[in-house]
Amino acid sequence: MKSLLTIALSLSLISTTLFAEEEQINPDTARAYQAYLVTFTWPENQSTEQVDYKNVLSTKQLLRLTDEDVAANDASQETDNAAPFGNIEEKIGRHVNILVNKSWTLIFKYPGDRIEKEFYSQQTKDNYPELTGHIAIKLGRYLESDIHYQHYLFDSFTIPDYVQADSHNTLSEMSASPFQVANTNTAPEFKEFEPALVLTLNQSNKTASKKVNYLDHPTIGTLLYFEPIELEDAIEKIALQTVAPETGASLNYTELESTNELSN
Repeated sequence: MKSLLTIALSLSLISTTLFAEEEQINPDTARAYQAYLVTFTWPENQSTEQVDYKNVLSTKQLLRLTDEDVAANDASQETDNAAPFGNIEEKIGRHVNILVNKSWTLIFKYPGDRIEKEFYSQQTKDNYPELTGHIAIKLGRYLESDIHYQHYLFDSFTIPDYVQADSHNTLSEMSASPFQVANTNTAPEFKEFEPALVLTLNQSNKTASKKVNYLDHPTIGTLLYFEPIELEDAIEKIALQTVAPETGASLNYTELESTNELSN
């Protein structure tokens, strides 16, 4: 069993200030894993079950990425394409649409510790992700995971608000003065794509490590895998992420703490 001194030396890879308020990681109780998640959608002709999507009433609360976020997510998807799902595009990409291929380094300080992660698909329309997700992982006798998905279908176009508000007008009246409508200062920007329907899905699973789990659904499939790793290796990986993270900007104390790998 590695001593607390060894762990303290590993922590020196990250700034002293960063961990000034953090408790020591006890190697007798802490456990580390590399988690892998692949999420994909089945082709429509692969399922005969009816899946009900609901109308998106408002897009104000939906995640909308910046161009920088989209570029960073594209890069992270490429680097996360690792074992045991390496070359996943070649293996199943011809049969399904892969939305997420993510990997996280997880450190559980003690049994019962819980880690949460947010993620979203590489595929976007007008910078709205096709899928957003949240996973909570708890270390118990088994690794317990709860996944929350929101999968969106998009309108090919969205009718501007000023047309909707003028619903009492006839089609001929609306088309009779297109220049007059287009020149109004209050006309909102026309959007080519916007989320129109959403499927909300929750999936729970208990699994031992080093076992590929498939979570079934008529529309969305999930592959989940946890690989035990050495605690020192996990600490080093997280330390390197603070130096050169996927976003290209160093994580501050609050952001690293929020990942829950190194906090209660």
